[in-house]
Amino acid sequence: MVMGYGHQGHKDSGIDRVRLRLAVLAILVVAAFVALFSRLWFLQVLASTTYEDLAKENRVRFIHSEPARGRILDRNGRVLVRSRKSLSVTIDRQVVEPGSRREKVVLRRLSGLLGDPRKELRERLYDATVSPYKPVAVANDVKERHSIYIAENPEDYPGVGTEVLPIRYYPRGRLAAHMLGYVGEISPEDLKSEHFKSAKRPYLAGDLVGKDGLEYAYDRYLRGRPEIRKVIVNSFADVVGSRVQQYEVPGRDLVTSLDIEIQEVTEDALHAGILAARGATYNAPAGAAVVMDPQTGGIIAMASFPDYDPSVLADGILQKEYDALGGATPNDPDDDALLNRATQAMRKPGSTFKAVTAGAALATDIATPYSSFECPGSKVYPPSGGSGSVTFHNWTSAYRGYIGFPEALEHSCNTFFFELGWRMESQFGVVFGDDSERFQKYARRAGLGHETGIDLRYEADGLVPDQKWCKAQYEATKESPFPTCAYGWLPGFTVNMSIGQGDLLVTPIQMATTYAAVANGGRVLQPRIGWQLAQPDDAGGIDVVHEFKTKIANKLPLEDEEIAVIRQGLQQVVTGSSGTAQSVFAGFPLDRHPVAGKTGTAQLRSGVTTLNDAWFVSYAPVDDPEYLVAVYVEEAGHGGTSAGPIARQIWEGIFGLDKKAEVTLGSDSSG
Repeated sequence: MVMGYGHQGHKDSGIDRVRLRLAVLAILVVAAFVALFSRLWFLQVLASTTYEDLAKENRVRFIHSEPARGRILDRNGRVLVRSRKSLSVTIDRQVVEPGSRREKVVLRRLSGLLGDPRKELRERLYDATVSPYKPVAVANDVKERHSIYIAENPEDYPGVGTEVLPIRYYPRGRLAAHMLGYVGEISPEDLKSEHFKSAKRPYLAGDLVGKDGLEYAYDRYLRGRPEIRKVIVNSFADVVGSRVQQYEVPGRDLVTSLDIEIQEVTEDALHAGILAARGATYNAPAGAAVVMDPQTGGIIAMASFPDYDPSVLADGILQKEYDALGGATPNDPDDDALLNRATQAMRKPGSTFKAVTAGAALATDIATPYSSFECPGSKVYPPSGGSGSVTFHNWTSAYRGYIGFPEALEHSCNTFFFELGWRMESQFGVVFGDDSERFQKYARRAGLGHETGIDLRYEADGLVPDQKWCKAQYEATKESPFPTCAYGWLPGFTVNMSIGQGDLLVTPIQMATTYAAVANGGRVLQPRIGWQLAQPDDAGGIDVVHEFKTKIANKLPLEDEEIAVIRQGLQQVVTGSSGTAQSVFAGFPLDRHPVAGKTGTAQLRSGVTTLNDAWFVSYAPVDDPEYLVAVYVEEAGHGGTSAGPIARQIWEGIFGLDKKAEVTLGSDSSG
């Protein structure tokens, strides 16, 4: 009995111990869940804002390098543009938001450290052309000690870093600035443009691209391929992971048709000639010169005045810098240094257009190479007279009798070409002819009235006025007191256009292209500057990997004999005893370097001013032309007075003549 009772008590005691252990375990489990839920409540509710901010600081970034951009070289491999490395201070606008209190503090500290005005740092920070997801460079070429100081004091410069960035460098200074162009970050408008959309490798926001000039035209070859690196950064801005996803490939070099030495001569001659014209009381605010190979269309030199220093644009441009270049005064183009007048200035060509009129008359069978017409001091059109007749005057009252094409070009006889214009209007014009306007069609075929296709941005198309243009002008001005073309196209418009006056507008590159066709036997070439793509070789030279071909845009509808008579007249302009450029080339070795050309004096704002644009277009050697030089100067007198001497100095540089005379104004000749 006793022993049986004792066994039951022992069993109950064991059960109690198990229950106690289970109770303790349950308490521990409940306590653990309470602690876990409490922690989750703290993290998700009480501390959610703090950890959300920390989470935002943990990022995965894809870093695109700025690949080595290709160089731009002259025809002999001499460097015109290359890239150099710049130690730059950058600000991450995701950390330093524009307009925030942090921005004010950071810019104040940077200004004190670097010595740069706070206003300029802010302007660069607010640069809308830079991607908001990419650090923006606010200062370039900073000292290494400043970079070290920023790195050692990150708490004082949140969002600020330093990077080694490529910046375009121009070892020749201002030389060829308008042709070379500049680079900048691609804009939203650029990304939508066909020029960038058509590239095989897509462009992305933040890419550095050409914005103008050759940098723009050949950007897809110059740009290279960036290195793409995937980087993981923690909340303390420490890189915790990195992997290269694409390796960098440098851009191609662009070899141009330019010759540095001739470019220098051309720019110096244009600058000196404009200063000489100003010294003779002419306004001469601007001008341009083009040197072309008439056999290939290659541009050997191109100058525009005023010019600018392209290094100003190498690391972006501030508003005040843009204003200083004339960009803020679009209504006063004479002050716009960014304007390339060789391709963008549309001016009346004056008597340089007479070579076009001669070609049109020969092509339309209005005349033959042996035709002669009277050269009086004036002529009346219509010849029958009457109340609607108009008297058109020659530039001189001298009567020269009946002369042929060579003499008409030599003397620059207005009345000779008036007659050609009248006959083309009577035969093919709107008023009396068959309405085919073959004079205008020839001018366009010769390269006028439309872009030449040169590999530079913003080329102007000029104007060859016709009936369609006249109707459009009337519709646009019919509500004004004096509407344009109120009586439609008049025959006098054609007569006036025959000597390069009226509403006819051309650019220097168009005139160079037109005269190149005369010089090379009739081929109207598409001018170009980019000639080859290359890459550096192991010996320090270059290997050509691609060559751009010369393009023939059109052909003059003239026989060899017809072109020859025009060329004879252009040679007599320089060598003839009465040639309008004869005095310009006095003492020039024409026996060794025969030059042919045409002067032009374009009257401006008839009845308002006596100012003229001065032109001279020429080529040499006469028998086998290798170079063509076109020069114009705004409001600078006669062609033989101001433009001719500039061309002569360029020719002296081309032929390497020992005599290096300064540009002086020539005698007062017209035409």
